[in-house]
Amino acid sequence: MKLIIKSTILLISTLFFISLNNTAEAQWAVGASYEIRSEDPTNGFGARIEREFLRGVPLFDVNVRAHLSYFNDTNNLSISEFDISGDFDVYDFGLATTLGMNVGIVKPYVGLGIGTERYKFSPNLAEAAFKERGYYYNGFGGAEVSLLPYLKPFIEYRISRLSSMDDISFDNIGRFAVGLNIRF
Repeated sequence: MKLIIKSTILLISTLFFISLNNTAEAQWAVGASYEIRSEDPTNGFGARIEREFLRGVPLFDVNVRAHLSYFNDTNNLSISEFDISGDFDVYDFGLATTLGMNVGIVKPYVGLGIGTERYKFSPNLAEAAFKERGYYYNGFGGAEVSLLPYLKPFIEYRISRLSSMDDISFDNIGRFAVGLNIRF
């Protein structure tokens, strides 16, 4: 009986370690990141999900990605006698296609995408509140490091071009992200 249990544990352990070394077959990635933007609010967090959709090319992989980012800051504004303070929230959702190159432990990638940003200012003075939505297209580049089988740290820089923003006028917004993907 002990031999069967030991053999089963050995077989399961062997299969588990073989599957750990077989990360080239990973088709999904789920990740989280800390992000820094070039405009207020400057700091936020992101989440992403990625799916490989073109297989068979040995050196390159093509993925489709959906991401969601959230930025928050408390702003204080003084106009004459009025002092207005409130939360400024930015929600960012986008879709992108990435092209990565598998070269050892570092996987550089580039991508193109589209998305929408929703700005919301919720002050203590209700008359000063506003909501605004803008659409953008972006280009980005980064690298993912393969040190561990399923955990892949990454670094990325993205440049966006916003459109249809009447109240807020930004031009070529940059974003730096550092995070971790789990590939399975």
